[in-house]
Amino acid sequence: MSKVVIYGNGPVAKAAFHAITFDSPHEVAGFTVDRSFIQEDELFGLPVVPFEEVHSIFSPDRFLMWVAVGYVGVNRVRAERFQHARDCGYRMFTYVSQKATVGPDVQIGANCSIGVGCVISPSVRIGDNVTISAKSFIGPEAVIQDHCFLANRVTVAGGAVIEPYCFLGLNSTIKNGVRVASGCVIGAGALILQDTRAKEVYLGKPADLLSISSDDLPLR
Repeated sequence: MSKVVIYGNGPVAKAAFHAITFDSPHEVAGFTVDRSFIQEDELFGLPVVPFEEVHSIFSPDRFLMWVAVGYVGVNRVRAERFQHARDCGYRMFTYVSQKATVGPDVQIGANCSIGVGCVISPSVRIGDNVTISAKSFIGPEAVIQDHCFLANRVTVAGGAVIEPYCFLGLNSTIKNGVRVASGCVIGAGALILQDTRAKEVYLGKPADLLSISSDDLPLR
């Protein structure tokens, strides 16, 4: 069993606490965040300590760290904190839900999160500092590179490549073999059928409002 210090005190960090506590054999020892962002000295009854002092309270020799930050700045804030933690000597924690399915020959990097109900197919490669949220599907031989965030129910089909610093929104789909270039934002429900270019933004088509009443639909 590992003891883990969570970087963060927002919704993502709170979700990380619950994930470790209720869906892993590991234990959360406390939280850390930059001094200027500390609002309370405790969270879930555990200490919240300044990141500037964390190494003297939770020694890198005894504790792992999980940087549990969302996709702010297209993941760059999380990437910066991840690198800073490593520079301080911390080994990074990776969470894989006990309710996820992970195939053979899968590589998962440091400071990753694989959520409940995810399916990670054989021969997938996942880099460092990647979040794959609940019920997402990653097809065989797909590659998710460093510092990406995949929201719930994302589908990345077989052989696709997601380059660093990408955000894939809720229910978005990447066709097999497609390469999503670095820094792209793929909106909720978007379907990507061809390679993208760096830092492009794609929004899914909103639902159309029809000029009929639901009473007129032939639903049986």
